[in-house]
Amino acid sequence: MTFTKLFVLTVVICINLQEISGHGMMFDPINRSSAWRKGFPVEPNYTDNEHFCGGYGIHHGKNGGKCGECGDDYSLPRPRPNENGGIYGTGVIVQKYKAGSTIDVTVRLTASHLGHFEFHLCPLKSEKELETDVCFNKYPLPLANGSGYKYPIKIHGSRDHSLKLVLPKGVTCKQCVIRWHYRTGNTWGTCEDGTKGMGCGPQETFRSCADVTITN
Repeated sequence: MTFTKLFVLTVVICINLQEISGHGMMFDPINRSSAWRKGFPVEPNYTDNEHFCGGYGIHHGKNGGKCGECGDDYSLPRPRPNENGGIYGTGVIVQKYKAGSTIDVTVRLTASHLGHFEFHLCPLKSEKELETDVCFNKYPLPLANGSGYKYPIKIHGSRDHSLKLVLPKGVTCKQCVIRWHYRTGNTWGTCEDGTKGMGCGPQETFRSCADVTITN
């Protein structure tokens, strides 16, 4: 009986640790690494909730705070796995939208680390063009409720976050990339005013990229 209880406890702990180690992904529009989950003919990625720039140590240590455009380790050669032309960036279009429209977006967090989401758009001019931070920064996507560009995460726990974004008017593309950027807020650090606090300083970062078409 004692052995049985110990075995069950071990299994429960392992399952819980697996859940804790998970993080999140953009689920609608479905990101490149997760598109297989909705039946798209793409390479499956079974760690598709771990696009955290290689991890905190690599992101802020080895790479000096630089992250791959779509959440990969910055030191990897381009195209990185989740970028256009990479193993998961095959150009499969997962959603079609109208320019200037309000769109529904869902992010699935398997472990909340507080912080906030931001979303950006990058229109690609060709099938082989690489998305860049410069391109994304030209088209930040505002929240439809008028509260700005940052969607705050105020609660812990696993859940789906559903929100609405507004696409820019006059921007159309056969292949546009929508990027989810999640700057967490669960690490203690130095704030801009020199004080110390949770969520200040370098934080763990997650990114997802999805391919969409935008027409007039």
